[in-house]
Amino acid sequence: MFTKSQDWYDLIYDAQGKDYAVEAATLRQLVRSSGVLDRPGCGRPPKLLDVACGTGRHLALLDDFERVGVDLDPGMLVRAAERCPGVTLAEGDMRTLDSAGLGGPFDVVTCLFSAIAYMVDQRALREAMTSMARCLAPGGMLVVEPFLEPGVVELGRPWATFVDRPDIKIARMDVPRVEGRCLLLEFEYLIADAAGVRHVPESHRIGLFTIEEIGAAIRAAGLAWDFEPRGLTGRGLHLGRRGG
Repeated sequence: MFTKSQDWYDLIYDAQGKDYAVEAATLRQLVRSSGVLDRPGCGRPPKLLDVACGTGRHLALLDDFERVGVDLDPGMLVRAAERCPGVTLAEGDMRTLDSAGLGGPFDVVTCLFSAIAYMVDQRALREAMTSMARCLAPGGMLVVEPFLEPGVVELGRPWATFVDRPDIKIARMDVPRVEGRCLLLEFEYLIADAAGVRHVPESHRIGLFTIEEIGAAIRAAGLAWDFEPRGLTGRGLHLGRRGG
């Protein structure tokens, strides 16, 4: 996970052009058009749980929901709390969520920006889907943004992101490797600011799942499954609907 780079996380993805405002608006429209918010028993405002909420960029923009955010990294939650005053935030693992303890059940549960890929095998994937499904109210919707399917990664191709601001310069580079069904990313950060220049390495191990494998995990959690191919960023969205 991003355990060493919380201070630069938002700068990196802003430099890549990630548009949280467009993503939040797209998500809101998708949820509204699904009818989830029109069903009997839906909260007013509806309740949303954002799993692996990171620094709270999506949460901050979904203020028409009663929001709760969960993340495994306390450093990310510190930044989310600064961005989202008044929003309930909790440290937690997506495989062992306590719905009642978080204030559930929820009308919508989201797991965005490919965070599900940190489940590195089928067992962990199913545990996470089952845990998130337990947090849904009857008729509620699970929204999961996947990462890449196996075979898509361009091995040996170097990647780099550069942040160029007056107060800070950052270069993040990596060359992806694949080990079995996992993508191995060894990010190397070079950071220059008023304190000087430093180098920080950060390792990520990411699961590669097919669309059908994720769909099977959602169905195994007791939800009806659908896949929206465009999604928020072009990676698609997995949609699970609880009966009731």
